[in-house]
Amino acid sequence: MPPIQRRALGLLAALPFAASAQDSKPVRFIVPYPPGGGTDTIARLLLPTMSALPGAPTMVIENRPGAGGNVGTEVLAKSPPDGQTLGFITIGTHGTNPWLFARQGFDPLTDFSFIALVSRQPTAVAVAADSPLRSLDDLLALKTEMPAASPGNGTSGHLGVEMLRVMGRLPLLHVPYRGTGPAWADLLGGRAGLIVDNLPTAMPHHQAGRVRILAVTGTERSTLLPNVPAVQEKLPGYLVESWNGIAGPAGLPAEVVARWSALIAAATRNPALRARYAELGIVLPDSSPTHLAGFVRQQMAFWQRMIAEANIRLE
Repeated sequence: MPPIQRRALGLLAALPFAASAQDSKPVRFIVPYPPGGGTDTIARLLLPTMSALPGAPTMVIENRPGAGGNVGTEVLAKSPPDGQTLGFITIGTHGTNPWLFARQGFDPLTDFSFIALVSRQPTAVAVAADSPLRSLDDLLALKTEMPAASPGNGTSGHLGVEMLRVMGRLPLLHVPYRGTGPAWADLLGGRAGLIVDNLPTAMPHHQAGRVRILAVTGTERSTLLPNVPAVQEKLPGYLVESWNGIAGPAGLPAEVVARWSALIAAATRNPALRARYAELGIVLPDSSPTHLAGFVRQQMAFWQRMIAEANIRLE
């Protein structure tokens, strides 16, 4: 076992999970999006690995979608800081939404105890298999208005569509959906011409031949799709990278934050989990409470600038 994992497991044995002794009660993890989406996928990969570690409590996922992730994240922010409620924060809740919504119901910087960043991944720009668009070049030559789906306002898919529209000067009409499932249903049903969504969500459709991924939106090509270009190869400066972190409400005791951080560190070194992440094109970063706090501040500053420069608005 690697030394860092041994140290993490040592912390698990030494620190309490909850400020009040409620270890027999399941810990609620709020996912502020519907089942089946990118954040839900990460939760259902990571939490079973965490719960299998020695001393880990039982964990249950609670999907609380709405308002681009703001509804569930407000629930998280207003939960008691007793270690019994944690949740997933994202590019939407802690990157783009502060500049897109007049009200979030929480302060992204002060209302949370940050624990760890647990995933980073590009999104995919995809069309149905029978689409006349065969390549990124075809998309960038688009002249006729096309409805472009995303899983919802404020998501990485929304930003991906709007940045394509502005930077590529494309006649895309953003159509937000209430989650990943409805957006993909309309793409596959011919009611949307294009979708921008997380790569792990897009890959099964691509592999099954139902859709064609035209491009990815990270800094480079994905190892899963070496022949598929990154958008920034044609549009320099284009970057949309989805991410997920774990946080609790503000005021979570330091020892609780430390033990959850150790639990996540141990879980993310599990070979099976790392292999599954790699299969989906997800980067599993090394992180800590301090790292996630700094990353959130960086993301908020980046998206404040990008949203202003691109003049992105909610419908």
